[in-house]
Amino acid sequence: MDGFGIALSGLRAASAGLAVQANNVANQRSEGYQAKRLDLSAQAEGGVQVQGLSVDPAPPVPGGSNVDLASETLQGMGFEVMYKANLKILKSQDELLQATLDLKA
Repeated sequence: MDGFGIALSGLRAASAGLAVQANNVANQRSEGYQAKRLDLSAQAEGGVQVQGLSVDPAPPVPGGSNVDLASETLQGMGFEVMYKANLKILKSQDELLQATLDLKA
């Protein structure tokens, strides 16, 4: 997989992670709701793939959920960093490709 593909897989994974995190926060007051976690796996050819969702095994509080806002905030920050890092990789790949094309011109 080339640099573009690797970065795009990271962007997809970060986007999916942010969606899961946002869903958890939105459901924090839903009785019996259990937080979801994104399962990712590294690909042999490079990049990352979303394998699915798992349920946080912590028991929900009576009349509420098991969503911990501090944990969700940290996870959201991690996915944001992941997203920004992959955007930088895309930009670097674009600049490298442009420099290569300029050499051939």
